[in-house]
Parts: sequence; structure tokens; C-alpha cells
Amino acid sequence: MKRAIALTLAVVFFLSVFLWLPQSSSARARADICYDDWEACRSRAFQSDEGIIKTTLWLTVCDLALGKCVLGFTKL
Repeated sequence: MKRAIALTLAVVFFLSVFLWLPQSSSARARADICYDDWEACRSRAFQSDEGIIKTTLWLTVCDLALGKCVLGFTKL
């Protein structure tokens, strides 16, 4: 029983390390591109002379695009 618990904990530990660490440098570079695009989008939204509502909508679009990019729903 102790051996089964130890084996289960070891598997959970190694699986969590495998899932949390980046798989390769390309994954890290992809996230950097996503955040760079997000920062540019936000700066364009703040620099526009639109009203409060349009600026808020553009910031929401920027946040949604960031989530979509980071999760990999779009191709770079």
C-alpha cells in the first residue's frame, strides 16, 4: 500500500513538472510574441482619441486576442 501511494505521488509530481515547465524555447518565444502584440494593442487603444466606451471595447478585444494567442487558438 505504501509503495502504491509513493508511486502515485511520484507520477503526479513528474506529470505536474512536465505540464508546468515550457516544452521548448519556441513555446517561450511564442508567448513573448503574444505579449508584445498585446502591449502594442493596448498602447494603440490608449493613444486613440475615441471615447471611453470604444477604448474599453478595444482593451477588451486586446485581452481576448491575448488569451486566444497564448492558448494557441491562432497560428503565428
